[in-house]
Amino acid sequence: MSTKPIQKIGYREATALGVGGIIGAGIFVLSGTASGIAGPAVIVSFGIAFGASLILSLCYAELSSMHDDSGGPYAYAKRHLPPYVATIVGWANWGAWMCASSYVGIGVGSYLHLLVPALSQGVASTLVIAVFTALNLLGIRFSGKVQFIALVLTVLVLLGFIAAGATHVDMDKYTPFMPHGMSGVMQAALIGFLSLTGWDAIVVSAEEITNPRRTIPLSILTSLGISFILYAGLLLIENGIIPWDKLGASQTPVVDVSRAFFGTHGPFVVNCIVLVALLAAVNANLIVISRASLVLARDRLAPRLLKHTAGRNHVPAVSIVLAGVAQAVMSTAGNLRFAVSATGFLYTLTFITSIVALFIARRRGIIASFRVPLYPVIPALALLLCCVFITSAGVPGILTGIGWIALGLCYAAWERRTKDPRAAEPSAPGAVAQSVGAGDDRNGI
Repeated sequence: MSTKPIQKIGYREATALGVGGIIGAGIFVLSGTASGIAGPAVIVSFGIAFGASLILSLCYAELSSMHDDSGGPYAYAKRHLPPYVATIVGWANWGAWMCASSYVGIGVGSYLHLLVPALSQGVASTLVIAVFTALNLLGIRFSGKVQFIALVLTVLVLLGFIAAGATHVDMDKYTPFMPHGMSGVMQAALIGFLSLTGWDAIVVSAEEITNPRRTIPLSILTSLGISFILYAGLLLIENGIIPWDKLGASQTPVVDVSRAFFGTHGPFVVNCIVLVALLAAVNANLIVISRASLVLARDRLAPRLLKHTAGRNHVPAVSIVLAGVAQAVMSTAGNLRFAVSATGFLYTLTFITSIVALFIARRRGIIASFRVPLYPVIPALALLLCCVFITSAGVPGILTGIGWIALGLCYAAWERRTKDPRAAEPSAPGAVAQSVGAGDDRNGI
């Protein structure tokens, strides 16, 4: 019986998933945080981040055109790197998206609180996450349609917002341009890098995308291009209207800026649109976190209960519910700067291993329908930039990331010791396709 998923999404929905992973807390919450660190030079920070994200996305585009497995960096590591490295990468990817869900949840809760003051940020975040967890249980095709509608609304309104704000920019507010020097620019570049790399949400769900080897590279590059145009325009507007130090203290910078040119009614209108985009980001996070844990569970590197599917669409129900609970907890108990630091370390680690996997795949002569231009210069430059970014993560984030990875390695070691070599796990009828290498003893430490 076929193990392929019943529901699949195409280029349009996959691109929307990528944009949803990028346009969210990064543009509506972290843009203010980054401005507080770099000042008006934040546009330079995001320019550096865009360059790094672009060359990295080219590497992922080639890898995704070689393999159509869900799991993203974990799937690539499992194919080309030692088993213990694949375990580290799988848990790092899972942990990175859970940490990232913290600032997505904080953002959606903060903006919803502005609309409904009776709801605290924590309560608002939890309610939104609960609703989208329930919607995800209906299947990825439905959530993909929601994602596309949110994308169209977000892009149109943000372009209008940028055009309206351009006439209110005060050039004097760009001075001092670099208040914290190059150090501040590079720290903000890490935030920009994290904000512009949500496109990898696409590769984590590869098995549920139609013609993934063609669709994924196109979707990655499209979503990154759309997102950077919006980021650059909004950062120029924000820093030209509100002083950079005030932006750094705000958790709702877009609403604060809107008061300058939309008057008293502006914040309400903008707040509604911001919520649409943040809801899409919540949805994208739920999809990625649940699929990241699902592929680990199928390889006995996470609790096996997480691979349980339900309903005629064979939705990974347990993984989705756990993702919702984790996102709610992170949103109510998380700290923005700490979450960014931990996400930065774990996320960048998965990028480094993916680039190494690309070098190995090229050496093995694996055929790809998309090829990174100027190889090996582009991957080598991407690797160098990722090494720079990972050192900017900060001690708290690095220690948290190492602790999370250690937990994963311990679980994998325990699972391997208790594994009965005579027992073969049956495939669930119609379940999401087994990871490449399932049954191969490489899947573990």
